[in-house]
Amino acid sequence: MKKFKYKGYDSSSAEMVGTLEAENYSEAYAALNYQGVTVVKLEQTQESFAKSLENFWLKMKLGGQWNSVFFRELSVMLGVMTLHDSLKTLAGAAKNHPSEKILNELVTAVGEGQNFSSALERYEIIFGGDAIQSVEIGEASGNLQDVTARLAAQLERNYSTEKKVRGAMYYPLFVLLAAFLAAIILVNVTLPVFENFFAEQGGELPLVTLILLHGGKFFSEHLILIVFGFILSGIFFATVYNRVKAIKFLSDKLKMKIKLLREVELRNFFGRLSFLLESGVTLDEAIKLCAAASKNLFMQKKLTEIKFSVERGGNLGDLVAKENFPPLYVGLIVTGEAGGELVNMLRQCESMADFEVEEILRGLPAKAEIFGTLIAGLIVATLVFAVILPIFDVTNLL
Repeated sequence: MKKFKYKGYDSSSAEMVGTLEAENYSEAYAALNYQGVTVVKLEQTQESFAKSLENFWLKMKLGGQWNSVFFRELSVMLGVMTLHDSLKTLAGAAKNHPSEKILNELVTAVGEGQNFSSALERYEIIFGGDAIQSVEIGEASGNLQDVTARLAAQLERNYSTEKKVRGAMYYPLFVLLAAFLAAIILVNVTLPVFENFFAEQGGELPLVTLILLHGGKFFSEHLILIVFGFILSGIFFATVYNRVKAIKFLSDKLKMKIKLLREVELRNFFGRLSFLLESGVTLDEAIKLCAAASKNLFMQKKLTEIKFSVERGGNLGDLVAKENFPPLYVGLIVTGEAGGELVNMLRQCESMADFEVEEILRGLPAKAEIFGTLIAGLIVATLVFAVILPIFDVTNLL
């Protein structure tokens, strides 16, 4: 059960403030209405730090591919048995696995009559809000098997994208690490020799050498404080990023300027929208659900604006053109609406976005290598100057 904070008014217009437990927002809102409370504000309370840390650690142990495997296996089993029996079978096969606790709780919750999506909300950090929402739609439409199959495909695709991006970053990271190690050795072993010699001869070290020397000393003497400061700064910025919507909105807007991130977001949007329309959901409701499923606040805002315009009779093709969607996708959507083949055209858009993502990923390693090599080259060049310049000055002192 989740805890919710609410603010509202009773029948006599007296202010009501408090908390209650419910499975989700809908149940909390319904419970308050039943009690005669006109709700003004309703929000879920944050998990305790210990619980959040526990779920985060569990997510790390499960690995990035577990979600897709879980939904893929579940989809296969739903073809031959009930949801409860499917979960029970998966739980039985997960003995001594990090997922055992999750699966047993899902079995218990579904066995008690809870909705599968509500049961998944207990581990939202692991399954993700968009996956939970998709499951909720699948339950409502009676099409849970197809939903879990599509979810598995989407999660597999996203995991593959993340894995390729990480793989492209390995080479430049190793090059930069080697350059930093060389810098540490040079600053702590070689440069102090020059410092002692120039001090004895009454000379002055070049500026670049002094900067590296004193910077290295400061880093060595305050290493623990610097590391601790980086950790605290990371926690602070992560907290601000997650809690201050204005900052996250600006960050998400900038993300949509990066082609790879934009194409991944559009790929997921086209896939969700085509599936929802195919399941019988109306266009405005489908766009609303797609907006709620997106983790990008800027994309949420754009989709919400499109949803309101659709409710007022606007055409989807004209609206996505107005929101500066790529022209090729706009053309397909316009054609689909005109010919009554919107679902098929959205699938084409999804395939094309997926192709764009793969093309970008194919060229990413080469670009990452060039960037890493340039940065490492600058570091090495600085180190070389820091060593060579004092050597030149030695001849003047002697």
